[in-house]
Amino acid sequence: MSGPKAFRIVTRAEIISICRRSLARLDAAVEFWTSTCQRNGTVDQSDVDRVIARRDEIRRMLDADRFTDLQKQVIAEISYLNADAELRAEKAAESEAKRKGDLRRAKSAAQALLVKFETSRIEIPVDLRRELTTPATSAESLNKAVSKGLMLLQPTDRAEGISERQRALADRLGAGDRRITLEEWTSRQTGANDDQALLKVDKLLGELAGLGIDPSPFSARIAALEAEPRARQALVADSLLLDLTSAIKSGRERARLERDLAERHAELSEMKSAEAAALRVEIEKAIARSGANDQELVKRADLLIEAEVRSMAAEERRRAVLEGLASLGYEVSEGMMTAWVSGGRVVLRKPANPGYGVELSAGSQADIMQVRAVGIGDPTEARDAGRDRDMETIWCSEFERLQSLVAKAGGSVSIESARPVGQFPLKVVAELGVVSAGEEIEVARYRTRQ
Repeated sequence: MSGPKAFRIVTRAEIISICRRSLARLDAAVEFWTSTCQRNGTVDQSDVDRVIARRDEIRRMLDADRFTDLQKQVIAEISYLNADAELRAEKAAESEAKRKGDLRRAKSAAQALLVKFETSRIEIPVDLRRELTTPATSAESLNKAVSKGLMLLQPTDRAEGISERQRALADRLGAGDRRITLEEWTSRQTGANDDQALLKVDKLLGELAGLGIDPSPFSARIAALEAEPRARQALVADSLLLDLTSAIKSGRERARLERDLAERHAELSEMKSAEAAALRVEIEKAIARSGANDQELVKRADLLIEAEVRSMAAEERRRAVLEGLASLGYEVSEGMMTAWVSGGRVVLRKPANPGYGVELSAGSQADIMQVRAVGIGDPTEARDAGRDRDMETIWCSEFERLQSLVAKAGGSVSIESARPVGQFPLKVVAELGVVSAGEEIEVARYRTRQ
């Protein structure tokens, strides 16, 4: 297949640009993971250092030209970071729910112990009473106070020296029973299923906190639920649980949206246009405050990124082809890049083969380019068909050299379709010096970029 060809080209510059945008998204994912996990209190500096080390290792792949490995590693690392952040948030919510449940059970046990003392008409030390009734105390300190109180309820192990008052007290409290533990006492005060509704509420509150959402709007309803008899708590909790679940759903959607915006902001930072800079400012404002049109902002960012990427890639492809042909001896002018974009095609002459050249064509941002050998001269004059076939065959070998040059520069050229030599008559274009003003091309030696 040595005749007209359609081919696809990927340049080194295009590949590097893809990798830089991928690394920018990874930076955004690392920042999101760090802020989320630190807010939940689920990471320490060693965790952050390990993530940064992995990120830096992936970055070094760019300098080593490991472009495919880099893109695979970025996708895998971003997926891991997002999943890990969600897992840590879930564990944080469970931990917070457990803390609140433990505190609630400790308070219930303390209250039951106070009732036990009162019904048994036992006076307890002032300090112990204060420890058992302090509202802001922790579950640990409350449990310690309950343990102290339980000691007052236990029978003495010494048979000698027991007073009549102690014996009477022991009789009233069941001194013949074995010594009870704190866990046993607490479990007797709160059944295993007594506070399931509150446990669900605690879990959802933990998730709210993990999302950075203020739970205070629910405080009054939670307090009212805690004051309800246990038999009614499950019924009363239904509407509260629905509202908490709805708030969490909205919070998760907002978190995902902020993550999407942050990734787009990072990608746009790799682009130098005024439009990209303006959109980055909009995204920064959107991240700082929630808005109804933020999803639309993500779509706008995607469209702009796609357009800028296609424009950059098309420019680099045209440049690579023109530079390659210049190195093969074709005359390339400084204005050919512009002429190719505006006219959709451009013809290059090779002085070593008078009367012949190649025609390149493609849209301004087309992924696929077309190339064919052409004759240059008067289209009305008779042609030497044999020589035309020979020049098409020569062009085939030159195209292979062009592929090698692009590959040596770090890119690739793949043929999408090709026609056999001679299948179509050789196209003839007018002398380049007498083409119409709209097709005029300045012929000058192309100075390749160093």
